[in-house]
Amino acid sequence: MKVKKKAYIRRLAKSILNANKSRRNILLLAIALTSILFTSLFSVALGLGKSMETQTMKTVGTISHGSFKDICDEDVEILTHDKDIKDFSVREKVGILDDEKVMAELSYMDKKGFEWSLIEKVKGKFPEKENEVFIDTATAKKLGYKGEIGEEIEVPFKIEKPYTGEIIEKKSDKFIISGTFQNPIDSNVGVGQIYLSKAYVDKLSLPGNNNDVEVMLKNSFMIRNKLLKIAERNGYKVVEDPGNLSDKEIRIGVNFAYLLSGDSSFDFKTFLPFLAFLILVIVAGYLIINNIFKISVNEDIKLLGLLKTIGMTKPQIKRLIHLESLAVALPSIIIGDIVGISIGKIILNKIFASNEMLTEVKLSLTVMVLIILFSTAFTLLTVFLSVMRPARYAAKVSPIDASRYNEIEIKSKYKSEGISLGKLARRQVFSNKFRFISIVLSISLSAVILNSVLTYTGNIDLEKGISDVIATDYNIASPKYFRYMYSGSEDGIKDNFIDEIENQKGFKAGGALYSYGYEYSFPSIKIEDHKVAPILFGMDEFLINKQKFIDGEFDKDKWQTGNYVIIGEKIRNDSDYKTGDKIKINVKNRVKEVQVMGKVEYNFSNGLRYFPVFKEDINDESSPTLGLEYIYMKPNEYKNLTGDNSIMSYGFDVEDSEKENFDKLLKSFESNPDFSYDSRDLQIKSFKDFKNLIEFVGYSLSIVLFLISVLNFINVIATEILRNMVNLSILEAIGMTKKNIKKYLVKKNLIYSLCGLVFSFIIMLLVDKYILIGFMEQTKWTSYKFVIMPLILVNFVNIIIGIIFTGRFYEKHSQNSLVDRIRSLE
Repeated sequence: MKVKKKAYIRRLAKSILNANKSRRNILLLAIALTSILFTSLFSVALGLGKSMETQTMKTVGTISHGSFKDICDEDVEILTHDKDIKDFSVREKVGILDDEKVMAELSYMDKKGFEWSLIEKVKGKFPEKENEVFIDTATAKKLGYKGEIGEEIEVPFKIEKPYTGEIIEKKSDKFIISGTFQNPIDSNVGVGQIYLSKAYVDKLSLPGNNNDVEVMLKNSFMIRNKLLKIAERNGYKVVEDPGNLSDKEIRIGVNFAYLLSGDSSFDFKTFLPFLAFLILVIVAGYLIINNIFKISVNEDIKLLGLLKTIGMTKPQIKRLIHLESLAVALPSIIIGDIVGISIGKIILNKIFASNEMLTEVKLSLTVMVLIILFSTAFTLLTVFLSVMRPARYAAKVSPIDASRYNEIEIKSKYKSEGISLGKLARRQVFSNKFRFISIVLSISLSAVILNSVLTYTGNIDLEKGISDVIATDYNIASPKYFRYMYSGSEDGIKDNFIDEIENQKGFKAGGALYSYGYEYSFPSIKIEDHKVAPILFGMDEFLINKQKFIDGEFDKDKWQTGNYVIIGEKIRNDSDYKTGDKIKINVKNRVKEVQVMGKVEYNFSNGLRYFPVFKEDINDESSPTLGLEYIYMKPNEYKNLTGDNSIMSYGFDVEDSEKENFDKLLKSFESNPDFSYDSRDLQIKSFKDFKNLIEFVGYSLSIVLFLISVLNFINVIATEILRNMVNLSILEAIGMTKKNIKKYLVKKNLIYSLCGLVFSFIIMLLVDKYILIGFMEQTKWTSYKFVIMPLILVNFVNIIIGIIFTGRFYEKHSQNSLVDRIRSLE
């Protein structure tokens, strides 16, 4: 007879689960904890991804997916009706400000464009009347105005052809400020913006291809490819070079802030830790859930054999096992999603609070749906993989074999003499190699993770951590410098701040670091006979004495001659030059020959805080990227050679007793938008917060994995006792006391625990050698020392559980008479 009714199989799966509630509850908890790990992991990953996107968008200035550039009104009409464009905004470029000292663009932008622009501190309204303008406050002040609503300003400007620089007309008009705004401090928009009204722009004689169209697509996946297809579908050819475009030629722009845009600078290596942990969770979940289902199938094997006898097919047996797993997985996943998202939010809030370079974002409904979908998919995948082997095993066993099954193999080579409880326990533990390995591995994994986290956090070196960020008690600079956006003289620190600091009581000594930022670049500055891009700095002697020399040493007398330089290396032996080498530096055809005095570590405390990219041919993006040489010169020589006097940052030391007064002084300076500061004390606090964050995240995940492993160990103990209850009862019937049986069970669990410790130790050595040591060397704020206490602690807890839980569980389930327990064999 063949069982056909699917509803019957579903009811049977439910009945089997309810028949053993303790096993069902353990499964529910194991899958729920696995789901919590996945959900919290995806919450943190997607939350950080969204934060990085938003932060990068601030530098770009818009949330639009991309743009079509230098197009006429007819092109706008054609392209914006394409089926793949969800929404669009039009910007009409007018020209640039006719002022050599102030760089600003004039244009008209529609309401949608303003909605997409990431501008801050907006006051007033967008221009509507012909004589109204919407201007950024920095540009208004540079022009000599207050930048207040209702203020009349005069704006001289030039109407130019896009990207050619050809002047069509010069004009100057008076306008009323209708609104003001500020660009985010992170913005890469290096020029000011003046937005005119549509009524005014329509009266101007503008070139035909002066429109840029910002577009929103259906999604942000591979934006460049989608823009190319839209252009091609509508008969346009996309070109890279700006300038005079022929008919049906356009340029496109891609918002690289979107991680999946295809133009993002996202490095796959940053994804590897996430991928490694994802695999680890799958493996941990698999080992636990697979072991529970394997034991469950062994317990139910006689029932499954009887079901086969009455007509159940192999596929139906598999379906029954999978339905059992699905029945416990669904409620577990719901609980796991709720708890996991909550944990993820807590972790994200702590990350955002301790890192000002990340924009705080809230998990939107769309993001939460994605988190739930990813978590559910991976949890179900883990459950499915875990159940496959037990289900296949259950379907393969014949009814006759199932009826005889008791999982104990009696081998003829066993001898009765000399038998002891220890030997009996060892024989039982190692009788099933696969189960033994899966149990021991699942015990070991959480111990290894916990040990890795404590190894990392326990070896964080405070002084080493802050030494490459700040070398003095205080460091002052413009806000853009601290946001990794220093571009040149406009972002330099003003002398009046330095003068006031040096005259303050308690000031000991200080020094300046000079840099031209982006104002000069290769090939304006080059090293003769060598294809590298030099980046020059002027450094005062006070700061040089704070540097860590990795080659050579500082010679004050030689330095005073101005004929020596110091090389900065971010990676050991990264520079092409050695101590003693002579270099010819060419700055706009002014050549100076210098000799390398030594090398220092190039880091955040003595550099640009960002890594520029220079191509061999600046007009060809496909040309090779040049290596960078960081060169420190005596300040006077730097100024004479480059003509630049910009102080990028100024570091100084103070008397400890006066630090509080200096803190107050520097905080009062921060009301000025051109001033910001950092201090050793602030960095120490920030570093401690970072350490606490790492510990919080690591401990949270380790605790969940530890709970899973403890749960698994308890389940192993419980199922081993229940599975062998008949055999244990027979041993009791032939004379073994309950006390000896408990000793036998405890010894079994001790074997698992000790083997778990050995496995943990071996895995930890491999993890340390191939992962942790290399990772800790790269972070630069840790010094590796081997840690073993967490391994011992986790396994000690398992031993305690094995002793206490075993006795109580056996006592509880051996209360029936011997006859009743042995009859259960039937």
